[in-house]
Amino acid sequence: MDLTQISHNINLAKLDNAKWVEYADALIHGSTVSKDGVPTYKDECIPCQWLYDHSDEVTKLYQTIDRSEMDILYFDIMDQIEILRYDLHENYLQIFKTYLPELNNSFFANLLRGRKRPTQYDRIDAKRQLMEMKRIAEELNTKLDYLEQSIQQLCRLNIA
Repeated sequence: MDLTQISHNINLAKLDNAKWVEYADALIHGSTVSKDGVPTYKDECIPCQWLYDHSDEVTKLYQTIDRSEMDILYFDIMDQIEILRYDLHENYLQIFKTYLPELNNSFFANLLRGRKRPTQYDRIDAKRQLMEMKRIAEELNTKLDYLEQSIQQLCRLNIA
């Protein structure tokens, strides 16, 4: 298992979290978002694909060590990350729907047609969701740090 690649991918996941928060903030403040800003399902984003693709490899490594030596439980972290990623995507989807509600049409058609005018309640709710996204992204980054430490510890224990 390449620890350098793991660290790189975890850093990409952190950047991806920040990107979704930035897209939400741009929508709330009247800016347009690029095609990359169209909501995706949580398992379609690159960090989640990486986490799911490598989870079997890490699971096999985890099974080879004495669990009493393991301080950080990889599986608990993965479950927590999965829930937080889902919440981050769902909050962004709600903000996106508020400012670009015609999700059934193409993204560019929505841009050309313009936006509906959100009500004051919509704007307040969107700001609340953005604050929640920021909190989730911060917690996600902490969990991703724990994940990286956990995998490094697994590798050390497997080598020793």
